[in-house]
Amino acid sequence: MNIKPELSIIVPVYNVQNHLELCLDSIINQSFKNREIIIIDDASTDNSAKIIHEYEKCFPEVSAYFMTKNMGVGDIRNLGIKYANGAYIGFVDGDDWLDNDFYYNLMSYIKNDNSDIATCGIKDEFNNFISGHIRYKYEIHNCINGKYALKLLTKSENFNSFITPIVNNKIYNRTFIVDNKIKFNSNRSFQDDFFSFFACLHAKRVSLVPDTYYHYYQRLDSVTHVFSKNLIDNCFDTLIQIRTVLEEDNLMDYYIKEYYSFVERCIKSLLSMMLHKEADSCIQKKYLKYIFEIIAHNFNIHFLIDYLDTNRIFDFWGVR
Repeated sequence: MNIKPELSIIVPVYNVQNHLELCLDSIINQSFKNREIIIIDDASTDNSAKIIHEYEKCFPEVSAYFMTKNMGVGDIRNLGIKYANGAYIGFVDGDDWLDNDFYYNLMSYIKNDNSDIATCGIKDEFNNFISGHIRYKYEIHNCINGKYALKLLTKSENFNSFITPIVNNKIYNRTFIVDNKIKFNSNRSFQDDFFSFFACLHAKRVSLVPDTYYHYYQRLDSVTHVFSKNLIDNCFDTLIQIRTVLEEDNLMDYYIKEYYSFVERCIKSLLSMMLHKEADSCIQKKYLKYIFEIIAHNFNIHFLIDYLDTNRIFDFWGVR
């Protein structure tokens, strides 16, 4: 008789052979043991598939799937949700790693709080793997409602806390995800923003978990670290897709402030990436023209002005 695992850990993999063993070792050696590990290789061209085969042979909790055509991380995660047997779901990228008690802590809080989502801190990690710095953290445990969680995600109000759209520092009640049809979009970047917006919107309760971290490796060659027109397109396409779903579900009037705050947050993130990743001022101007053309074509300027926080915009541009 097969006993279903409590937790399904979904690991999309694409060309991360130099980091994959560290990632998988940190999952295998978690203090929380009642789990399955679903590894999906997204048509890697390096030795990632060979490493996955070795772990599948050695560890019975590992199930491996190998794509013949590259799909992108969002579609791979959707596939992982389909394959998952656990009551709860977590995501780990193949070049990141976890604190030893990461899932034990998250599972304890999500069950005790009867939450739909549990989220914790993130440490950014760089090439030496030992000098990471804290990106987000929660000082104490708190259980909040989904309406408040959406405000923290979108920064629609000036609170002292924040929920990142990154999905990897969270676990989710699988029934909650499936029943609300929450999925990733197919964009190559900003797919976390799409998923997290609707996860927070539909959640009844969200647990904020202290004292544990997801270690987020900053690869300079990753999609989110190379600025391009594709990155701009993915950002605005995601925002337009969110708006479309809200309008189709007759929710836009109710969540209009949160939506336009999220638009602001994403655009500011995009501009910050441009300033940090592209040093050539002439190329920056071309990107800015392209961004403003998309905004003018796809967004009501009156709504943007009504709902954007001008103080935050002025602060970003150093006006004050």
